[in-house]
This record gives sequence, C-alpha cells and structure tokens, in this order.
Amino acid sequence: MRFLFRTDANATIGTGHLMRCLALAEALRAGGAECIFLCREEGLGTLAQRIVAAGHQLLALPERAGPVDDDGPPHAKWLPAGQLADVEACRAVIAGRAPVDWLVVDHYALDHRWQTAMRAVASRIMAIDDLADRRHDCDLLLDQSLIEDMQARYDNRVPQHCVRLLGPRYALLRAEFSSQGMRADRPPSAVARLLVMFGGADTQNLTLRVVNQLAVMAWEGEVDVVAGPLYGQLAQLAQAVSRLARGRLHAPADNVASLMRGADLAVGSPGVSSWERCACALPSIAIAQADNQEGIGRALGEIGAHFYLGRAETVNDAHLSASLSLWLANAAARKAMSKAAAAVCDGGGLRRVIAKLSSPKLSIRLVSSADAELLYVWRNDERIRRHSLDSRPLVLADHREWIERTLVRPDVDLILACNDGIPIVCIRFDCCETRARVSIYADPHLQGAGFGRPALLAALDWLRQKRPEVVQTCAEVLPDNSASHALFASVGYHLAWSQYERSQEATCER
Repeated sequence: MRFLFRTDANATIGTGHLMRCLALAEALRAGGAECIFLCREEGLGTLAQRIVAAGHQLLALPERAGPVDDDGPPHAKWLPAGQLADVEACRAVIAGRAPVDWLVVDHYALDHRWQTAMRAVASRIMAIDDLADRRHDCDLLLDQSLIEDMQARYDNRVPQHCVRLLGPRYALLRAEFSSQGMRADRPPSAVARLLVMFGGADTQNLTLRVVNQLAVMAWEGEVDVVAGPLYGQLAQLAQAVSRLARGRLHAPADNVASLMRGADLAVGSPGVSSWERCACALPSIAIAQADNQEGIGRALGEIGAHFYLGRAETVNDAHLSASLSLWLANAAARKAMSKAAAAVCDGGGLRRVIAKLSSPKLSIRLVSSADAELLYVWRNDERIRRHSLDSRPLVLADHREWIERTLVRPDVDLILACNDGIPIVCIRFDCCETRARVSIYADPHLQGAGFGRPALLAALDWLRQKRPEVVQTCAEVLPDNSASHALFASVGYHLAWSQYERSQEATCER
C-alpha cells in the first residue's frame, strides 16, 4: 500500500503533528507500505533528515506568497498562501506519480475544501485533528484527545460514512511506548530521576525556566533534560544544565521512551507527549504552551493523570517551585497519579489505527451446500436476527432446504466474501431485470471489525462482472440498525423512503 502524508513542522506549528505522522509511517513501513511526506521547507530543520533516515520519501513544497484564506479555518495563518495554493503546490510536486491508497492530512490550516480538491490523488483520506473546529471531507478521522462527549464534537463536521477513531486509545505512539504501564504496580518510592521535556520547539522556553528553578532549589537528584529539534536556545540551556548537581542534556533525544521509563516524575506540556507519559504510567506536572493543549491539560488534571499547572503565561517561579517541591516529596500522590495515567492510554493506538487502514485480502466465491451449517450458525445468532427483516429463530433442517432451493434459482446470487480464504461475510443479490436487492450479514464474532464495507464493495464488483445488465441495487434496513445505515451510506447508497438505492454506474471509492 502507498500512503501520502501532508503535514508541517516549524516553531509556530510545533513538531507534534509531524512526529505522530512519523510514528504512523514507521509502523506502516514495517508492514511493507510506502510512505511519502509532503511538507513545507520553511522551519523543518533537521526533521527533514529524520524523515529520509526513516526510509520515507520527502517531497518539499515550495514557499508561495499569497493571501491567507479569509474564510479559512481558525488556524489559516499557518498556511500563508492559502489552501488553493497549497493544493496546486501539492499536485505539482506529485504530478506523474501513481495514486496512493491513503492521503493522511494532519494540519489545522486545511479543511474539507483542501481534502475534496485532493481526492483525485488518493483513494481514501484520513484526517488527524484535535480541535473539531472545521469541516472535513474524509473517510477516517482520528482525534486522540481526552474530551467529554467526543462523538458529538464531529457531528456535522465529517461525512456520514466517515469512521471516527476517538480518544487516547488511538494515540499514535511508537512501538516502544506500548505496554509500559507496569510502573503503576510498583510500590511508592522517592524521586531519583526527573525528566524535563517540553516538545520539539518550546517557544515559551519552559525547559530553561524549569532547569533554572531546579538549580535554585539545589535539588540533587538526576535530571534528564530533553531539547527538541527546533529548540532555539541550546547553548544557554546547556550552561544551565551544567549547574545542576546531576543534570544531563539530550539534544535531541532518540530514546524518549527509555527516559520516561527511567524517570520517577516529569515536567512537560500536555500535547502529544501526554499520551507517551500516560503509556509509561509516568507522573507529571504539565504546563500548556498553546490553545490546543489546554483541553488536554484540564481533562487529564481532572482525572488525576497529571498535575495541570495552567498556561505558561500564568505560571511564575513561585508556582514552579511550590509544584516541584510538592510532587517531589509526595510518593503516595505520585503513585495514585501513575495509576490514573496508565488507565488513560496503553500505547496500542498504532495497532488499532493500522487495522482500520489495512485492506483485508478479500475474495468472493459462491455459497455451496457445504456452507449451510456455517450460515445457519451466523444467521441464527441473536445479534444477526435482531436486525433482520425476519427475526424468528431458524431450524437447521429448514435452513438446509432453503439453501438448496436458493442455489438453483437463476435470479438469486448467494456469495461469500472471504478473508485469506476464510468466510467472513455473506451477501445475497435478488435480481430482477436491471435491479437487484442486496442483503448482507457477517460472522457475528467479527461485527465492528471493519469487514462490512470492503466486503460489500467487492460483492458489488463481482455482481457488475456477472450481471452487467443490473444497473441499480437497493437494500431495506430497519430504522434502528445504525451499523447498516452507515455501511450502505459509506459506499454511495442514498436513502429513498425505507430503502437504500445505489446506481451501479455511479463511481465509488476505490
């Protein structure tokens, strides 16, 4: 599979967007995928080398002058030339290349207009967002925030068919952060190591402020200080770290997970690294540097997963000193915070997201008499009968007879979608001249696994080949069957009274 990533990193945007895209790209590449990054050159710095060193292609977008979109999203100023100019630049850079399977966009300045204009280069679009402040034209949306009523945030902001992956369980963390929550089971202990890490840019220079405060406090424990790739005052920070009794500067660090596992307390921002600290069950003091960090800061603070000190502009040296002194001294409170943090994020988000991105190896075959008992078990399951037009329990002998009669009917096609040869979904087409009625049900143990949509698309392709005269299909769905409503809408059907209808000539996502 081929993936195209559109994201940026600089002192204003920070590095979090690019880093989580890199984490996803690295995991995809490990599975054999090809990943291409589209990024503006300005401010990228050493991150350009990091993208290439990881084995990905980097296509640099030229800087273009132009007006910011007056009707653009709230962060439109992050894209000086506007969305239309960005679309033109992206298309020019990738001209002549084969379409990709997925376009992944992680950028607050891009909304549904950019995504719609870019659909010509990608079969499907995944949007990564934290703000829910604009519309998206995407097939998969990821928001790893911890905010109450997450589903409602994107109502009327994404298409009906869009799959929403919401919450920290989908946080895009590198593999080394997975299953590191065992710290929460350790007995309370004194702080021996402190980690100071404020992201890739740290425009507020909180790293230096914390280090200076630790020097004033004359704290004698070990201190690991991480400066990100876009940190701008490295010489001054190195001098400050040298005044600590046992300070070490990592600029930048390629072993963050190891540093987090070795630390007893951290000080940082409530951004992407919040989920890393939670996955490592690391107690922390958090200070927000940007608007999008405040929601995470408050939410994790309310459940005790970190101590939220507030916005950087409101935190003075007295606040820092008091907070450090409090949490360095209180082992029982750190233990409770560690347990709360571990419950938020287990570090397995990449695996879950990739499962949604990966296309199953589907094949289509006709049902045979030998499948009668398997289909009886599926169709007789209460989870399937609940949403069937006829919800009565089946009798095996009667079902066998029905299978035999159906298999010889010239107007009915009964087929199985198989994943690696294993039946997973049953689809039936009742055909009458140029129309066909479709019904579908899956192995009840696989409900919610994401097989319905690709199975239905594969079945419709099969029908188009076998019965070219059929130009329209329809399906009848019970009002309370929300999963089927979403399924049919996602492949291009529209609701017509109580039925869904779809023209077989209509183009559908491929």
